[in-house]
Amino acid sequence: MNRMKILLLGDASNYHVALAKGLRTLGHDVTVASNGSKWMKTPRDIDLYRHEHMLSGALLYARMSTVLASRLKGYDIVQMVSPGFVDLRPSLLERILRRLRRDNGALYLSALGTDAAFVRNLIGPHPALGFSEWREGNALSPWAKSPEAQLDKWLKKKLQQYNDLFYNTVDGVVSALYEYHKVIEAEYPHVPMVYGGIPVDRDPLPAMRIRPDGEKVKILYAVHRSRVAEKGADKLRPLLDRLVEEMPQDVEIVAPPNMPYLDFIRALADADMVCDQLYSYTPATTALLGMAMGVVPISGGEELFYDFIGEDTLRPVFNPDPRDLEGTYARLRALVADRAALRRMSAEAPAFVERHNDAVTVARRFIDFWTR
Repeated sequence: MNRMKILLLGDASNYHVALAKGLRTLGHDVTVASNGSKWMKTPRDIDLYRHEHMLSGALLYARMSTVLASRLKGYDIVQMVSPGFVDLRPSLLERILRRLRRDNGALYLSALGTDAAFVRNLIGPHPALGFSEWREGNALSPWAKSPEAQLDKWLKKKLQQYNDLFYNTVDGVVSALYEYHKVIEAEYPHVPMVYGGIPVDRDPLPAMRIRPDGEKVKILYAVHRSRVAEKGADKLRPLLDRLVEEMPQDVEIVAPPNMPYLDFIRALADADMVCDQLYSYTPATTALLGMAMGVVPISGGEELFYDFIGEDTLRPVFNPDPRDLEGTYARLRALVADRAALRRMSAEAPAFVERHNDAVTVARRFIDFWTR
């Protein structure tokens, strides 16, 4: 295979950094241009962070114009993290997208986050998913109605039009999660798409620690404070607190403040379980990083997802049910009490990541899609 020149534009939760590692291992020339996943401060080759002040948008656009002319052209592949690959309004994003289309080879999307079409589908009459943070039954969820959700912003005509333009401009989509795959499949059935999964760079992660039988089960609650309701952690935290009240000798909750990426990894490595999210079908980045170190996540692990990826053996995720919180609590309490079951899930977790989410494995899926 010929060496390719690849631009990974934008990032979220270290996704493109880990993907870059896999692609470089396979011999390709990769540049990451991003905002460092904002508070996570992840590494990048070109910094596109937007500093918040009155002229921040104008200054970022000026910087983008400069790097477009000098450093964001001549790539064989441009893989973008979302339609909002930099923090600018739709009209400016459209100008940049057209420049990228003109000055590079193929353009692709890494579908790993909320966009205007995702929201439109999930609040509409025929959602592609049976549950999500945006709905409770047939009505909008409390999260969707909250100011933090910014529903009006997602539904603005200009943003919806730009989102449609973006999907009709790219050459294809590589989905990171089952849920994004299903929504895009419903909204843009004509766009070529393949499931890629979330890449995990296992090399720098701490080794799986030996967890003595007599220790309390340590559950890390590290949901970013701005995303507690969106992730459903506001509903999971009372279950954890109840667990501590009823089993004080068996379990403890560790809830540090928002942390940079490396500090978060250290805290995660010291946990037995990690509280990730309620509404997901798929274990996402926090869950997978923990799993690589033998940490059992409270996260998405629906049978629909396992069937989707062809996994019929490993079940390393504690899968909460947003439709049955009392049942979720009963299952969680039973798991904490059954150390043998917890150890079994802990042992399966790294095997799952190695099989499905190793950075090189995921990078090969991207390359196969780009070159088919």
